[in-house]
Amino acid sequence: MKNIILFFLLILIRLGLTAQTYEKSPIWYTEPAKDWKSALPIGNGRIGGMIFGGVTEDQILLNENTIWCGPPPHADNLRGPDLISQIRQLLHDGKYGEAEALCNNELILQNQTDNQSYQPFGFLRIHHAKVDEPANYRRTLDYEQALASVSYEQNGIKFTREAFVSAPDQVLVMRISADKPEEVSFSATFDRPFGATTQKTENNRLYISGQAYDAKELYKGVKFDGVVHFIADGGQIKKTETGIEVTKANSVTVYIAIATDYNLNQPENPLTHDRIKVCEQQIISAIGKSYDKLKANHIADYTALYNRSSLEIDFSTGSASKTASPIDQRIAAVAKGAEDSELLLTYYQYCRYILISSSRKGNLPMNLQGIWNPLMAAPWRSNFHLNINFQEAYWFAEQSNLSECHEPFFTFTEKLVPNGKNTAQKMLGTKRGFAAGHRTDVWFYTTLTDRNPRWGMYVIGGAWCAQHMMEHFRFTQDRDFLKNRAFPVIREAALFFVDWLVPNPKTGKLVSGPTASSENAFTAPDGKLCSISMGSAQDQEMIWSTFRDYLEICGILGLENSETREIKAAFNNLALPEIALDGRLMEWSEEYKETEPGHRHVSHLWGMMPGDRISFEKTPELVQAVRNSLNYRLTHDYNAQGWSLGWVTCLLSRLKEGDRALDLMTHQYFEKAYPNMFVDAHSHVQVGDMMGTSLAMIELLIQSHTETIELLPALPAKWKNGKVKGFCARGGFVFDFEWKDNKLTTASVFSRAGGICNIRYGSKMTKLSTESGKTYVISL
Repeated sequence: MKNIILFFLLILIRLGLTAQTYEKSPIWYTEPAKDWKSALPIGNGRIGGMIFGGVTEDQILLNENTIWCGPPPHADNLRGPDLISQIRQLLHDGKYGEAEALCNNELILQNQTDNQSYQPFGFLRIHHAKVDEPANYRRTLDYEQALASVSYEQNGIKFTREAFVSAPDQVLVMRISADKPEEVSFSATFDRPFGATTQKTENNRLYISGQAYDAKELYKGVKFDGVVHFIADGGQIKKTETGIEVTKANSVTVYIAIATDYNLNQPENPLTHDRIKVCEQQIISAIGKSYDKLKANHIADYTALYNRSSLEIDFSTGSASKTASPIDQRIAAVAKGAEDSELLLTYYQYCRYILISSSRKGNLPMNLQGIWNPLMAAPWRSNFHLNINFQEAYWFAEQSNLSECHEPFFTFTEKLVPNGKNTAQKMLGTKRGFAAGHRTDVWFYTTLTDRNPRWGMYVIGGAWCAQHMMEHFRFTQDRDFLKNRAFPVIREAALFFVDWLVPNPKTGKLVSGPTASSENAFTAPDGKLCSISMGSAQDQEMIWSTFRDYLEICGILGLENSETREIKAAFNNLALPEIALDGRLMEWSEEYKETEPGHRHVSHLWGMMPGDRISFEKTPELVQAVRNSLNYRLTHDYNAQGWSLGWVTCLLSRLKEGDRALDLMTHQYFEKAYPNMFVDAHSHVQVGDMMGTSLAMIELLIQSHTETIELLPALPAKWKNGKVKGFCARGGFVFDFEWKDNKLTTASVFSRAGGICNIRYGSKMTKLSTESGKTYVISL
């Protein structure tokens, strides 16, 4: 009996906190969403919803992360090995224009159509009976509990809608209610531009069935079904010719379940289960738990991740908090130059919300639009872009203590390996290993595509993904993961590079090529506009990191054989980026004339961030070269996008230029932010591109990419007082610390796996010998 009473007390407390948080949440609006760019996202890693909050006409955009058009032709170019040999010789002979033309016209496969896209499930449309102008309208996202709400008044009646997507119960749930009886009346229909229909309607259910394909009914892919179930408290529900009609209810709860035939383990062999039955079972189970129980379970599941860490900055200025203004107005004001220090912290918390909501174990990882894509032909097909976007979306997962949300990335990387072996050996001419080009999708293709070598001649996508697996081990010290999952992938990446590298005829050092420096170009010595060369900085840095990680794992696992000796020899003879005459880090192996000095990519600086070869401790001269390179980019009409701004701010954090990083984060990000805080990228909607700056914020406060963990390494002057809980560092350490008047006051560290913990604060150092599972107070 006591347990039952306690349970209901917890429910009441949670409900009370929810109501209170809605009022305090900084993400709120005084009007419905005009379009996707101001709608509010909810999700459970698999199912996503965009809440528009219309009063008379409302809609919920629905996504399920496996609804993709059919597989494109992924055939690797079997002429690749011979063509690559020819291109290399042309580059060695200084015939850059001929090399570029051969690569463009014969090696890289023709661009695949953007119609082979990730697609939305569809739209649930709700037409409300009352048409009077609303008063006191408020649309809110509570990112602390993953709840979206809409409230307004009409004729003295307060109407409320609340929505969430449950990970434990795998349903989207929305409750529509009024504070007076019999006032909830509406009709509901489902639609999709093409590829799905409402198959049948029962008195309280819509059954949807469809398949993903393009507007010409080509590229048929994933089949899907969904059930939308309505339960009314009071009133009546009946079916109509087109949907469901509710009249005079006290409240209505809507349950949405979606199932597809996509098979993550074998995409070429679709699942054969009864999709409608799966949906019905999920809805029956959800209904059996009651709305309050469902909501409590959802909140408990979400907050178990969200509350793992926290970041607080004291912005007390004596003036009223900016959270009293709607978020869209604040974003617009900051874009025009207004000061709003609190907005950046809201952005950081929002990024954590987005990661938890869009990336959960057992599902696919986050694509370009996440699980909130509104378009049947999404920008860039909503692919996984392996030359920055995919990786950057997950940069802060480990540091922010959301390691579990990183897991779909690892599974996805593992799934690339089989096709990547074919690409490496059939198209790129190596005997061993795996490689992946610059983009892929849920069919896990790895071949080099897009014709243009600026982005198409890219062989390091798989290795960059593998680097995340090594980073996961560094943060968690999970040796089983290292041995059974990370090592096999990193080994294949390392073996590819050993076979791919060739000696530079001038130096004898090993170089990668032909290769581009992502999407950039130069004027070659023969006067031709060119993008490919031998030994670009981004390739050489990535290969160095891959070899280093492989050898480090071998040391941990006690492996020593002919393979390790071969990779070590290549590692020791690898060409590395040098410093140009003007003091910048060279982007290519020679000092070519740049055609776009302010290019958006900073791929040649990879070795400082996200890599770690370049550091203040070991290579101060290269750090200065990175600084010079970054300054040059930023002062030559730098073409910043959401993702590129994130990379720049991360580099500034590593360079310990905290005030400068904060200024870019505080202003330039919001110049490209939509009213829902998603970011513009090349005039298209993006989600994952917004995530990079969140790591920059963390690394202003803690960095662990060297042998020493540094506290407050780049603390901005404006962040005078603050507190951190649960931030993770490499070595398996979790930190809590606080600072006042820009000085560290208290700090403690929890050790996940034991071992030595070297900590620096300013000029002070301490060395802790830790035991697994214990917490230590730090004296500095």
